[in-house]
Amino acid sequence: MFGKDFYPTPENVIDMMMSGVDVYDKIVLEPSAGKGNIVDWLHLSGVKEVLTCEIEPNLAKIVGTKSRLIASDFMSLNKEDISHIDLIVMNPPFSSDDKHILHAWDIAPDGCKIISLCNWNTIINTSTKSRKVLSETINDNGFWDDFGDCFSYAERQTGVHVACVHLNKKSAGSNEFDGYFDMDPEMEAAQEGILRYDFIRDVVSRYVKAVSMYDEVMDASNKINELTDPIRKYGIKFGAYHTGHDKSNYTTITRDVYKKQLQKECWNWVFSKMNMDKYVTTGVKSTINNFVERQEHVPFTVKNVYKMIEMVVGTHGSRMNEVLVEAFERICSFSADNSTAGETWKTNSNYMINKRFIIPYIAESDFYGSKREHVHLSYRGGESMDDILKGLCHLTGTNYDDITNLRDFVRQNELEWGKWHAWEPFFRIRGYKKGTMHFDFLDDEVYINFNKRVTEIKGWDWRLPNNSRSHKKR
Repeated sequence: MFGKDFYPTPENVIDMMMSGVDVYDKIVLEPSAGKGNIVDWLHLSGVKEVLTCEIEPNLAKIVGTKSRLIASDFMSLNKEDISHIDLIVMNPPFSSDDKHILHAWDIAPDGCKIISLCNWNTIINTSTKSRKVLSETINDNGFWDDFGDCFSYAERQTGVHVACVHLNKKSAGSNEFDGYFDMDPEMEAAQEGILRYDFIRDVVSRYVKAVSMYDEVMDASNKINELTDPIRKYGIKFGAYHTGHDKSNYTTITRDVYKKQLQKECWNWVFSKMNMDKYVTTGVKSTINNFVERQEHVPFTVKNVYKMIEMVVGTHGSRMNEVLVEAFERICSFSADNSTAGETWKTNSNYMINKRFIIPYIAESDFYGSKREHVHLSYRGGESMDDILKGLCHLTGTNYDDITNLRDFVRQNELEWGKWHAWEPFFRIRGYKKGTMHFDFLDDEVYINFNKRVTEIKGWDWRLPNNSRSHKKR
């Protein structure tokens, strides 16, 4: 019963596999059902029916009580057996995962989605014919995610590096962009939310039209090049190229590359219109950038844009908690004197940041051998404080757009070295020629609430800092 390929899928791994996938009222095939962990998850998520295969007799008896068992050996199924299904979700034997995924692709009906775990090495190492075919199939029809060693703490543990493959089988004769402008009724009622419907529809329309014109434009370019190639030596050549950042190296791009790159830029454009930069720190921004990178595999439809906006808005509170914690830990990391934990801030708990803290390497006094008369920030000196400002703005309800950032404040005012200057609304600052800058909270209440909120997020016991001083808005 517990053979070499029996590794029940943990619930958290299923959650990762199925993130963003709608299974409600769908008919789903689970081809390597085991004892039914994925089957249980699907039923709890509202599927219409689950069909299963399981080759081990004792496991088949178990999963047969939870689903309709249609075969013992999945590899014996043909197209007619599953012509009515909507989705295939599987954790196949890793010893033959490439063959199982390719068989699922071969017999899946048009419009079916396939989600499958597999050995990461199966995708990376294309030394066999079937693995090479699998790699090409993924590149042409989907994507894969790196799940790492996600079975290290599973019911049956293994250190195998795991990947998750997503494939979409297009409907024969369907328009590539069918459904790109569809909306659910509840979305129509929320058209005047954080981004207007007409704006979203316009961005999606530009994307669809640009990709649709690619073939037409490239066909004309190829005809022109064919006409001029025999007589052209250094003349103009038509085509689609990517110049890169330095504008010097030209790379020819295919339709698929163009489509994915344009889609990524569309997602970035949507984020820029949501003005996310003023709410997130450097660390949180990297999480959003990762989201954008992954969205190149998600169709850029009106419905999906709204779903993304709902996700961002719905997680705003937790995201801003990350901003506050990151700002808190940044201050601690600059100097052991910045927190009550001292050198042990990384391993200690239940500590506070001090009311006055120091940031090193933020200022500079030398300029090509000459000395600067007034305080001047280094090349990236103000970035760390920008992150801290965003956290404090969220905490106090202050509009970040109404605050002069540190770089502009220093540039606009001739600050003397070694003297305190009020940088409202949160700090007074003092720069030193050795490169450090001291910051002192102007308001005890802001300082105390900052510490209090972070300790609540971290689950620490709150206690009033003993280094607060009663001065406000100096």
